[in-house]
Amino acid sequence: MISHSIAKRYAKALFAAGEKDGNYRKYLDELGSLLELVEIEPRLKTTLMLPLLEMAKRKDLLSEVVRLLALSPAVAGTVQMLLEKNRISYLPLVKEEYAGLVDEKEGRVKGVLYTAYPLTGNAKTRIEEALSQRLQKKVELTVTEDKELIGGVKVTVGGLRIDGTIRRQLEILNERIMKE
Repeated sequence: MISHSIAKRYAKALFAAGEKDGNYRKYLDELGSLLELVEIEPRLKTTLMLPLLEMAKRKDLLSEVVRLLALSPAVAGTVQMLLEKNRISYLPLVKEEYAGLVDEKEGRVKGVLYTAYPLTGNAKTRIEEALSQRLQKKVELTVTEDKELIGGVKVTVGGLRIDGTIRRQLEILNERIMKE
């Protein structure tokens, strides 16, 4: 969990710079491009993260990547700092935290909708709209099928958890019966 707090500090610093110059959205895209390149080129990822390789060579390689992707100075500086402090492996976490800050700024929250079976029609849209009204933010849900659910849906959005599954309803019924 220390890695998340460290990543959050880097993300906040980059976000503050992005807010100041109005490019916070662009910086998110640039982080995404860099991560995409690192993921499709495993040798690049290994080379940047390998502490046995001389720092000068890793810096040169990163500088070339920054140039090829035409990254802004703020993103380039953040990534360079991550490399120098041997924290380049935190880059996915930094992007994740940064995306959360962008979502917060734009009044958006993301969550997961668990279902036992595929949703029909516009059920996902209706659930998103209902949650958006309740939370006063735009809600974007990712649907995940969970075969362990008997039926119904379960939603997690930020710290909110709504469990409308049959299993949960049976647990509530059982608790009521046990009280009587």
